[in-house]
Amino acid sequence: MSTLSFRSVTCLRSVVLLSACHALILNPLTADEPQRALGKSNATEGTNDGLPNANQTNFGSELSENGLAPIYRSPTYKVKVTKGEPYAQGMIYHPTDPSRSYPRNLTLDIYEPQDNHNQKRPVVVLIHGGGFWTGDSLMGSMVNGAQYFAQRGWVCFSINYRLQGDRGIAPDAWPANKPTYSATRDAKAAIRWVRANAQQYRIHPDYLVAYGGSAGAYISVALGSSDEEDFRDELMNNDRERPLLENSHRDQSSRAQVVISHWGSGLLLDLLNRYDGRSRFDAEDAPLLMIHGTDDVRVPYSNALDIQKRYQAKVELYTLEGLGHSAWGAKHDGTAIVHKAHNFMLRELNVQPADASSVKRKSN
Repeated sequence: MSTLSFRSVTCLRSVVLLSACHALILNPLTADEPQRALGKSNATEGTNDGLPNANQTNFGSELSENGLAPIYRSPTYKVKVTKGEPYAQGMIYHPTDPSRSYPRNLTLDIYEPQDNHNQKRPVVVLIHGGGFWTGDSLMGSMVNGAQYFAQRGWVCFSINYRLQGDRGIAPDAWPANKPTYSATRDAKAAIRWVRANAQQYRIHPDYLVAYGGSAGAYISVALGSSDEEDFRDELMNNDRERPLLENSHRDQSSRAQVVISHWGSGLLLDLLNRYDGRSRFDAEDAPLLMIHGTDDVRVPYSNALDIQKRYQAKVELYTLEGLGHSAWGAKHDGTAIVHKAHNFMLRELNVQPADASSVKRKSN
C-alpha cells in the first residue's frame, strides 16, 4: 500500500470526522437497527418456499465466462442457513480489572444457495451496524441482505464482532474509540476464516464483497483500504492476545475486492493514520460504493463527501436526498438501493449475470 501521508487534510476535517464517530460510538441510542430477525441459533434450515429447488432441477449447471457458478439478477435459489458458526476467538476483559480476561468464540451465520453443482461462487460478507454498542448478525438489515444475495447465487456470511461492552483492548498508542479496534480486528479474522474454508463453502476467494451499514460500513471501508497487518499484528506482543491471533488464519488475506458502504465513514483509516502517521488510501484500494442520506444526523453526509475527495481508487456516491440514517428501503433514481448495490458489485467484479429465464425453462 502507499506510504504517502495526507498531512494536507485540515484539522477541521479531522475534528468533524472524530466528532461524528464519537457520537456514533458513545451514544447507545445510535443502534443501526434494533429489530431482530426470528430464528434459532446453531440451526440449519431451508428458506424461501416458492423458489425453484436446485436439488430437484437441472438448472444452474452453466458457468459464467470467468468460471464462476451463475449469478442471477432475480431471486432464483432456495437458501440454506447455518447460524452461529465459530470463526475465531476474541478476548473479553473485566470492566475494572484488565488483568482478568477470558476468550470467547466469535461467530457468523452462513447463507448458501441450494444448487446441484460444486462450482465456485462469489462471496458477500455482511457487517452489522449498531454504533459499536449493539447489534448482531440477526439484525433485519443483515438477514434481508443475506437472503437477497444468496437467492441470486452468492454465498453470504453475516458476522458478529466484539462491541463496547466486551471491552476488547487496543494498542497503547491507539488514539481514540477503542471499540473500533477490536471490532475491525474481528471482521478481518472472519474474512480470513472465510477464505481458509473456501473449499467447504464452494467460494472463490478473489470475489469477495464487504457490505456494511453504519458501524459495519466503517469496518467495510477499512477492509477495502487498510494493509493486511493493520488490526492484526499490533497486539502480537501481548501474551494473552497472541495465541488467539495465531489461530486466526494469518496466512489468509483479509482484503475485500469490492466495498459497499451504507451511511458509513472513513474514520477507521483516519485512526490508523493518527496511530502511525501513514495514510492507507491509494490506487490499489477496492472499488467503493457509498450510499448516504443528506439528512443523516448520526453519521453526517459530510463523511461521504470527505471519502469521495480523498479516495484514490474507484469510488461512487449515491446521494439519498432528504433521507436520514438506516434508510434501507430507499430508492436512488427510482431503483431500490439494494439493486443498485448489486449492480455495482457485478460490474466491479466483472460478473455477467445469467439469464434468469433459462431457470424457468429448465425447471419445467
